[in-house]
Amino acid sequence: MDPLDRVKAHKDTTYFLMLAARARGHEVFYIDPGALFLRHNAVFAMASQVEVLADIKRPFEVKDTQTLALESMDVVWIRQDPPFDRRYLYVTLILDYLPSQVQVINRPSTIRDWNEKLAALRYPELTPRTLVSRSEVEIEAFLQDQDRITVKPVDGHGGKGIIFLEKNTPQEQRKQQLSDATHQERHWVIAQEYLPAAREGDKRILLLDGQPLGAILRVHAEGVELNNLDQGGSAQPSELTERDKQICALMQQDLVDHGVRFAGIDVIGGMLIEVNITSPTGLQEMSRFDRRDHHLRIIETLEG
Repeated sequence: MDPLDRVKAHKDTTYFLMLAARARGHEVFYIDPGALFLRHNAVFAMASQVEVLADIKRPFEVKDTQTLALESMDVVWIRQDPPFDRRYLYVTLILDYLPSQVQVINRPSTIRDWNEKLAALRYPELTPRTLVSRSEVEIEAFLQDQDRITVKPVDGHGGKGIIFLEKNTPQEQRKQQLSDATHQERHWVIAQEYLPAAREGDKRILLLDGQPLGAILRVHAEGVELNNLDQGGSAQPSELTERDKQICALMQQDLVDHGVRFAGIDVIGGMLIEVNITSPTGLQEMSRFDRRDHHLRIIETLEG
């Protein structure tokens, strides 16, 4: 995971899971991704044993740091935040060497292979109309078939780099927007049919072994169009609709087969937008709204 001193304990999902692990009597260790290494084909790391406290002002107490063989762990969580860059890639390659008896969440090869923006296209019948391209001509043609589209970088995260294009915007302005978004046609972007339901918010559904635990609705701040919490949005209670349950059911076996134990999917207007498998968030908010200890249930499931 990322450094302990960056954790915002009042809302952080990783902290919440660590707290649950301690509450159920497990030892918890923190590893900086840069502290991983291989001795031949065995995975080791400089790991800090951590006491996890139910105090958001002082959430962690580091007890000691030592070199550990990760094959001695029951569970290894990958909870490093995006972007998925070259360093993140190497983390997944190293963790591939862990033996099968160690539960790695989520499976490193799947994190490597499933881009969180593109993974939704594994289920094309569930997604809005989509174009993945870096060609301004292709994207412009896609826009002309619709009134408005959403454009976001393939490697984006936290709502960064997302723009909205409208067909009636002056052509020169659109051209400049596309040039900026694609970095002069050097970077791929996802152009997607704009869903008016986004004005009411987007739903984050958290899944454990492909089954939905619950959901929250992320709603944009006043004067802002993006619903992302990192962009000033706020979380509100939400319930699973029959369409939400249908989406989860259609994805379940694929998630299980690819070792995705804990995932967060984003749904707008009954359409699948993203599949988050690096470090899905929203667990604290969902648990508070539902008045259920979802974090304890997750750890208990892993014990089984």
